[in-house]
Amino acid sequence: MSHLALHGGPKAVRLALPPRWPQLSPAARSRVDQLLDAGELSDYDYGCVLRELERTVADYHGVPYALASSSGTDALLSAYLAVGVGPGDEVLVPTYSFHATVAPLFLLSAVPVLCDADPVTGNIDLADAESRITERTRAVAVTHLWGHPVEMDALGAMAHRRGLKVIEDGSHAHGARYRGRLVGTFADAAAFSLGARKMVSGGMGGVMITADEEIFRAPQPLGHTHERAAHSWPAEDVAVGMGGNHRIGLVAAAICIEQYRDLDDRIAVKSAVLEGLSERLHDIPGLRPQFTAPYVTRGGWYGYKAQYVPDDLDGLPLDDFVRALQAEGLDVDRPSNRPLHWQRLFRTNKLEPPYYQPGRARPLYQPGELRGAERYYESCLSFPAPALHNPCDDLLDSYQEGILKVVSNIARLRRASS
Repeated sequence: MSHLALHGGPKAVRLALPPRWPQLSPAARSRVDQLLDAGELSDYDYGCVLRELERTVADYHGVPYALASSSGTDALLSAYLAVGVGPGDEVLVPTYSFHATVAPLFLLSAVPVLCDADPVTGNIDLADAESRITERTRAVAVTHLWGHPVEMDALGAMAHRRGLKVIEDGSHAHGARYRGRLVGTFADAAAFSLGARKMVSGGMGGVMITADEEIFRAPQPLGHTHERAAHSWPAEDVAVGMGGNHRIGLVAAAICIEQYRDLDDRIAVKSAVLEGLSERLHDIPGLRPQFTAPYVTRGGWYGYKAQYVPDDLDGLPLDDFVRALQAEGLDVDRPSNRPLHWQRLFRTNKLEPPYYQPGRARPLYQPGELRGAERYYESCLSFPAPALHNPCDDLLDSYQEGILKVVSNIARLRRASS
């Protein structure tokens, strides 16, 4: 094949990426225009837009209650508070997740206990999590990483056996299913981000869902102020809530309503695109397509991470492989998320947030301690999933061509990296 672009040859990929998600449908644009025309941008009470969003989300998941909020982080904070997490309580959390899965625990003066990851899916290692349970452990929170559901049967059995509450972070996994059942419906409470490039996105927003009325009502005075919270609490106690303002804006809520209406259709299209990417990677030495268990679906499929196998390519370091692919025009990179136990916040007590008042000293971690998560991160090659929402066979064909071009020149690359 031709010389590598890294060494002066022509690029293999000359096509631009399709537009990235989110994209507003005509129905969503119409709803936004109506709100702008009416000057309705916020709601202190429980008006028709907010009510419709929460009913839409609850009905989609088949649960009785949904509580909208300003972000997925706020939804997680609401969930932790609602299941009774408080000062000094320990909560098992995955070390491989976005920091927002864990950070709300500091606001409750709780103790996050980082757990290892399955090196194939990146999801929490439940055996490692169970080994970290103490008499202070109150709950376990799991992230369905990149849309792949956690092993919920095993998680439910562990939680029942050890008396733990369960929180699902479904922000990567809108519409994903475990053995035919939607994620978010297994836990005491589940949180979904409705922001950024999530499969349902109003720019900023979040939602907590639950089948338990007490869990639904418990977080409302935390940040759902004025008349809204007064539907559940005495009015004199909630004029400004408990100091927070976690309400979602009406524009974001209206957009999200419309995105739930066609969610399953969009999931089908995106799944076909990314399954097409997997087919193109299937027989290429050095790469394994993103693994998906046969009894789950990835739903929103928030990210696509192939796994790199250096032994197939004469031990070429992943960073060198990435540089060669990028030079060919592929929009690929290492994942932006690194294991949380590598961050200084979890390695030293010197960076304690000033509002964090633990009931006991929290555990600290060192690199090398949670090796499953490290092996997963160190092997991941990230593809531009936010731009792969619509059919783009020509682009995927050119990506395959670029990867094969790099693989065919591996000896030259290996010599250059030595």
